[in-house]
Amino acid sequence: MTMIFGADYYPEQWTPADYDEDIRLMKDMGLSSVRLAEFAWALMEPRPGKYDFSFFERIIDKLGEEGISVILGTPTATFPPWLAKKYPDIHQERNGIRRTIGTRRQACFASANYRRASEKIVTAMAKKFGKHPNVIAWQIDNELGHEGSDVDHSDTSLKAFRVWLKKKYKTIGEVNRRWGASFWGIVYSGFDEIPMPGRHVQSGFNPSMMLDFYRFHSDTVLDYVRMQTKILRKHSPGRELTTNLYPSPFLPILDMAALARELDYMAWDNYPVWGEMEEPYPHPLVSYMHEYVRGLKDQSFTVMEQICGFQGHEVLGYLPEPGQTALWTKHAIAHGANSIYYFRFRTARFGQEQLCYGLLDHDKEPTKRSIELSRAIDDIQKVADDFIDEALPAEAVVVHDIDNARNLKIQPISKGLRFSPVPYVDVGYDVEIGTWFSGLNILNVNAHVRPSSEVDLSEYKVAFLPLYWIADPEFVHHVEAFVRNGGVLVLGYRAGLKDTDGWMCDTQVPGLFTELAGVRVRQFESVGEQKVKLKFRALPGSCSKICEIVEPITAEVVARYTDRRKFYRGAPAITRNSYGHGAVYYVGTALTPFSNMLFYRRVLREAGVPFRFFGPQIERVQRKGREQDYEILMNHSGKAKFAGLRRLQPYETRITPKPRGTFG
Repeated sequence: MTMIFGADYYPEQWTPADYDEDIRLMKDMGLSSVRLAEFAWALMEPRPGKYDFSFFERIIDKLGEEGISVILGTPTATFPPWLAKKYPDIHQERNGIRRTIGTRRQACFASANYRRASEKIVTAMAKKFGKHPNVIAWQIDNELGHEGSDVDHSDTSLKAFRVWLKKKYKTIGEVNRRWGASFWGIVYSGFDEIPMPGRHVQSGFNPSMMLDFYRFHSDTVLDYVRMQTKILRKHSPGRELTTNLYPSPFLPILDMAALARELDYMAWDNYPVWGEMEEPYPHPLVSYMHEYVRGLKDQSFTVMEQICGFQGHEVLGYLPEPGQTALWTKHAIAHGANSIYYFRFRTARFGQEQLCYGLLDHDKEPTKRSIELSRAIDDIQKVADDFIDEALPAEAVVVHDIDNARNLKIQPISKGLRFSPVPYVDVGYDVEIGTWFSGLNILNVNAHVRPSSEVDLSEYKVAFLPLYWIADPEFVHHVEAFVRNGGVLVLGYRAGLKDTDGWMCDTQVPGLFTELAGVRVRQFESVGEQKVKLKFRALPGSCSKICEIVEPITAEVVARYTDRRKFYRGAPAITRNSYGHGAVYYVGTALTPFSNMLFYRRVLREAGVPFRFFGPQIERVQRKGREQDYEILMNHSGKAKFAGLRRLQPYETRITPKPRGTFG
């Protein structure tokens, strides 16, 4: 496959006098594809049932004549005002705030009226453009569940939740039993008594109820996506289907692994910096997000919106330095992107995204960033073509789990595991999973990030399983077989705490993992953001968030708490247990990034996984190609840095060919 570079293009925001020049400028930059129409429902269906596709037909034809392919977005992320006027129940509500016309992501996915209207516009679009020779793929909706639209507190949603519960549990008695409704005497006598678990004054709703509420929303969105995929596969054969995810992976409560099964490939929107941020995300966190998306289907992915400028909706902050946007493009490719679409081609003169600076500003003069990215495309195109669709080799994997991500939003235990940059967001799970991944990334170990529902642990030498508090017995059996057959497992604190209904297990932590880990935990402290000292033999380290007092049964001690402020000074914090032909490291605390790196060195040596530290700003990724293998070194710093004896310029990416087979 040839690496595709494209842009998100909004011809409806410009004039006929612009189109030919826009296409010429795209080609001059090295762009060969665009995404269109993801917010164009009102333009295509200006009145109920009256479709007009003539504008986009002309644009698609014109692009095709110049060799620029099209990904079409189904335009259901916003709906026409006439639809809201006709069907008021299609509006979503979040914590008492009704999402009204004038913004986006207003739709209640549980609304039958919204679903029927969506079916009609998607069917009409698919019939019109489904076999167009210039349409290569479809993006379903846009950023499903983003901006807090993953949870809906409307009356329509409540009615659908009750139906979902009846289908799952059959009787209200079973609901009461599985939720433990006898607690506080909240015992329901009918499904119509089940309330909306929304905004409340103080004590929250039953955690088991909340877990089901999140599962219901995920299932509702997935069913909505299936409706669209069925239509598109019928009327647009041979075109691949995707949707675009967004940072951070567990911002929504949606099961993206289940979503991925419905699609041909995954895409996401890569914004290493946004809005008022004063500096970009640390590069290991961005690497984690790339690997998360790649790992959903264990294949190459598309960046459907790649930052190329200085972007935000109301407030702006950090301006990327010269060379930095080019680095972010190459970074995405190194981690598995086979297509990059820059957001956006030209900066909008009106509307809510006037501050989302694209390849071009509000005029059409070449910008420093458009010139920089055009050179980056020329620089990497040929090399990327050789490896973009080859497997990314890895002997290490970090495993995530959607129910545990949901559980952490409900009951994080430690304030250190709660991170809410805006009221509707809690991404503490992402921060901790990203921290676990960062230790591998900083040591320049190729590592996958895979969902527990999809991962085959036998493909790896070492597996990292953080925050696995809700334990599925079937997956625990898979983990046990992995270790018994020689794998090395790193198991995080509070593992095995709950069952799949969200009940606390009637055994000591780590519950189902006790024999594997060779430990038990009867006491722990939630230390929030405090830094607690510990020691790996002679090497000092620190931890935070949760400190378990680990009691070895058959395990040996790897690290102990040494903090004089804590009564459990001297108690084990990390252990290692031999099991079968493998080993289990139990980590009873949240290590800081530097301590993670110290600890991982021991784990990786035992697992036989090579690593190398070049400094905190240097990243190495190893890729297998069809003709050659490649070592990709990236300097994420604005200063020159050494990677061993090689000096990398600020934000330089250096790709060195290696003999084929070098990396397995």
